[in-house]
Amino acid sequence: MEKKIFFTDLDETLLTREKTMTPATIAAVEKLTAMGHYIALTSGRHLNSMKEARSLLPISDRGLFYISDNGGQIVSAETGERISEIRLTMEETACLLRAAEEAGIHSHAYTDTSIVSRKMSPELVFYRKTIHLPVVLTDNIVGELQEPPFKCLAISLEGRHKLEALRESLLPWAQGHITLICSTDRLLEMFPAASGKGAALKRLAQHLQIPVSRTMSAGDQDNDISMLEAAGLGVAMCNGSQSARDAADVITKTDNNHDGLVPFLESFFEL
Repeated sequence: MEKKIFFTDLDETLLTREKTMTPATIAAVEKLTAMGHYIALTSGRHLNSMKEARSLLPISDRGLFYISDNGGQIVSAETGERISEIRLTMEETACLLRAAEEAGIHSHAYTDTSIVSRKMSPELVFYRKTIHLPVVLTDNIVGELQEPPFKCLAISLEGRHKLEALRESLLPWAQGHITLICSTDRLLEMFPAASGKGAALKRLAQHLQIPVSRTMSAGDQDNDISMLEAAGLGVAMCNGSQSARDAADVITKTDNNHDGLVPFLESFFEL
């Protein structure tokens, strides 16, 4: 049997709106890992937040990988091996945070365990409804970091237009070394250009010595586009953004609450 890899976003893709998996999706994932295939949970989330979400899922660590922070880290769930790390520099981090502050937009960075923010803003309260990491409050975010973060995040509760304006203002400086992309209409992800879900897909496939042609990816938002384009088969959720659907090879007929991925898992992995 030729081994394959399933790369999947979490929210609004693998997970239902209640942050669990449908019984049919669980059965398909369990079967493909039992057959010796791999699954890579691939998210913009911090690694610890991914581990929290995964702890609620009735699936095995066998053949399971975490790709966190939009491709910033690749970690084996089974062994704990860190396969890859790509971080911002401290200088890049400071520039991103300063630009967001000057635009009047909440932004924060991360340690390997916590969110680091200047204040407990309404935006951060909103974010922590899903991401339950502890928060360190400080006037000097960069000074609090022992290592550069994998990403920074800007949040606007007023809609995407403010985030797009921030993105446009940063592009001349960021071009070639920082990726700026909205993962939802309220979140602007800011991470190294060498990172990204598509680049992580290629790195893990190379590590496992599996051709990219034997990879399937699934996602729903703009930060999934590189992964949808890189995979042998890119599957966009019908509930996803128009840009994600345009980038995919195929689009699900039903959404994440109604077994949208199951037919493609059964076909691609010959379940």
